[in-house]
Amino acid sequence: MNLRNFDYEELIELFKSSNFPAYRAEQLFKALYSNKVDSLDKITTFPKELRAELSANYTINSFKNMKKQISVDGSIKYLFTMEDGKSIEAVFMPWYDDTEKTNIRNTLCISSQVGCSLDCKFCATGTMKLERNLETHEIISQILDIEHDLDTKITNVVFMGMGEPLLNYKNVARAVNILTHPLTDMMSRRKITVSTSGVVPNIKKLANLRRPPKLAISLHGTTNGFRDKIMPINLKSDITVLMNAVEEYYRKTKLNITYEYIPFDGMNDSIEDAKRLAKICKRVPSRINLIPFNDISFTEPSGIAETLKPSSSERIAEFANEIRQFGGIVTIRDTFGSDIDAACGQLALSERNVRNTIV
Repeated sequence: MNLRNFDYEELIELFKSSNFPAYRAEQLFKALYSNKVDSLDKITTFPKELRAELSANYTINSFKNMKKQISVDGSIKYLFTMEDGKSIEAVFMPWYDDTEKTNIRNTLCISSQVGCSLDCKFCATGTMKLERNLETHEIISQILDIEHDLDTKITNVVFMGMGEPLLNYKNVARAVNILTHPLTDMMSRRKITVSTSGVVPNIKKLANLRRPPKLAISLHGTTNGFRDKIMPINLKSDITVLMNAVEEYYRKTKLNITYEYIPFDGMNDSIEDAKRLAKICKRVPSRINLIPFNDISFTEPSGIAETLKPSSSERIAEFANEIRQFGGIVTIRDTFGSDIDAACGQLALSERNVRNTIV
């Protein structure tokens, strides 16, 4: 078993059931996440006999291999190969102060599933279909391994990589509990954002965590008609149901909401869309992130996916101003990795295709 699959309370129970003193669980927890050891042999607070016994029965390693692509903008896309041979991605994004050019935060976009079952028409990962959920150790290790590789601290984590985080609720919630636990000294809950396409029952569950994270809604449409076509999950929980869950999340957590929105040329970037977005934005304290579309033509899309074209940069700027004029708060998000495999799932799909060809 992997020891990074256990949160603090679960580690205490594990040690008790193995007849180890309970205080050893706290030592292990601090070693894994505060000291960030990469081997059980390096936990010097443990006697040699205990280290040997743990090493014989447990591991803390998650990945067989790690590859990376480095962009000219400083972002890095990582491809991790797991023990079962499946691949996932994570993206490191450094942010700099525009005037002093100093590094102000390091954001890591991490995956929660191999593939995805939601079939959003603009997403490359959706074409992979769902292969499995990531275990907690595979979620946490994306952060720890990249910190080790870059010899730097990750300051912000966003669950916006491969997969729908709230369809792997148990492991994502456990990972959030570990990252925000006072003993780990890793990050506050306000530095973690979980993005969902609209898994309403688990939005409500996430709000009840001891240290709930920030919530982002992958919206991309202001009407049920359009959102039904590009995001089939809307057929289960439409915009009205979703917004009620968002309001409940804000009431319980007092954390501002983020809406992610890709403007598609002539499809969801009208002045009426701007007006509806501003109205949504004012229901609870919120911000809209306008995101330029990453091309997924390499997946050979069909149906409505084939018709999705990015709005021009000029139109995105106009659209943002229209939203502001109607009272919404909006940011045009920077693009990262445009010179590498930028689309979510693109690198993992390439790796899988190579592997299938070899087989």
